[in-house]
Amino acid sequence: MGQAQAKGKSQLGDNFFAEIGGFACLERVHDLLYEKLYAHPWLKGFFVKSKLEIVKSQQNDFWAALMGGPSRYGGRSPRDAHVHMFLPAEVFAIRHELLGEALVEAGVPEALREIWLDMDTNFEKAVVNKSPDECHGRYRSEEVIIVPRPEDF
Repeated sequence: MGQAQAKGKSQLGDNFFAEIGGFACLERVHDLLYEKLYAHPWLKGFFVKSKLEIVKSQQNDFWAALMGGPSRYGGRSPRDAHVHMFLPAEVFAIRHELLGEALVEAGVPEALREIWLDMDTNFEKAVVNKSPDECHGRYRSEEVIIVPRPEDF
């Protein structure tokens, strides 16, 4: 018999992860979301040094734990994971909108989409910066990622 995984701590109760459809839903949503992010004329620049499969896997594990599913995410907090990126509020808003589109395309019911998007909004203060001066590498040799807004965007 396999070892049980610890449940994540969710303010939504233990059933939200199951209600959305578990990892299958998270994987559908994040496949769609990152397809959009990697194709976006501005946001794709933030992922130049990122490996897509790792980013999606980390997101699946992070959100699973937040939603009351298995707690297997071992990465940094959102603030610490993004401290090396200058992320203005407009970038967060675009990403949030693309998440909403991915949730619709993945077939997540409206009531559950609203909860998910509300949870996502709670991370805005942790990752958005007013100035590149608020950013620094996660380790000594890492440079801050600044992606200028395309002029034709």
